[in-house]
Amino acid sequence: MNDNERKDLIDSWHTRADPYHRLINNYHIFSDMAMSMIIFVEKHRIFNSKDIHIMDLAAGTGLVSKLLIEYLNISPSSLYLVEPAERMCLHARNNIKTDHIYKMSAEDCLLTNDLPRSYFDFILCNAAMHLLSEDNIYPIVSKLLKPKIGYFIYTIWYHSFDETEHNLNHQLIKTYINDALNFFNYPNYFSTIERLKTKTKRSRKYIEETANKSELKLESCTIYMHRTPLSFDLDFILMTPNWLIQHLKTNQLSDHEDPYLVRERIIEKVRKSIEGIFVDVPVVNIIISRI
Repeated sequence: MNDNERKDLIDSWHTRADPYHRLINNYHIFSDMAMSMIIFVEKHRIFNSKDIHIMDLAAGTGLVSKLLIEYLNISPSSLYLVEPAERMCLHARNNIKTDHIYKMSAEDCLLTNDLPRSYFDFILCNAAMHLLSEDNIYPIVSKLLKPKIGYFIYTIWYHSFDETEHNLNHQLIKTYINDALNFFNYPNYFSTIERLKTKTKRSRKYIEETANKSELKLESCTIYMHRTPLSFDLDFILMTPNWLIQHLKTNQLSDHEDPYLVRERIIEKVRKSIEGIFVDVPVVNIIISRI
């Protein structure tokens, strides 16, 4: 990812910060994913140590830090949140009362003295590593973690791991959206051809080999299934501003139609069609130790 691509990515999450904040409050999957990391911290932290430091990497609105405070009684002063999107940081500052919230990319963590090297007991990253690369991040976390006792723990979505990327549950919401469009005489938005090509290089072997290059060790790589309402997939799509509008304008049936009103009718029809439908969403929990 070059600098322009990274800037575009950060800007997109700045724009989506408010709907993302609502999404994590409305659906348990984000907190469920985070809790798998919280439980590990609880089991492996040194209880007689008053000098614990935890980094919440790609922290978003601060969900992981919030759970650390609520469930493990971690002091906010022990938490260091790193998040590049400005509006995400705003939400995080409202949620977590600490001075240690840094508006920066994960790749830039070594460029500041505010994040000392060999300092962190745990670095946690929830549902964001699919936007990053182990090749770039492992050398950084290796320098930030305490040698011998530090852990980097992260969760990733199924589409970013080779063993789960071909899970077809994500196709279901696309089918319902296409059906709703067809009901209103609009063409499909999503392709009906699913090509099962390998898109990700992230595998157990890749993770292990990349970790070893940076004085890290893969401790575990575990796949969990999360029972989730199908409406989650719809609301995730709807985080993108003006989603579907260009498609409706391009295929407008009448000059008198308001594409925004048509969009609302389509969304309403999809919601009614998927009400009560749940799917199993695979997510991956990865634990890396500093050696």
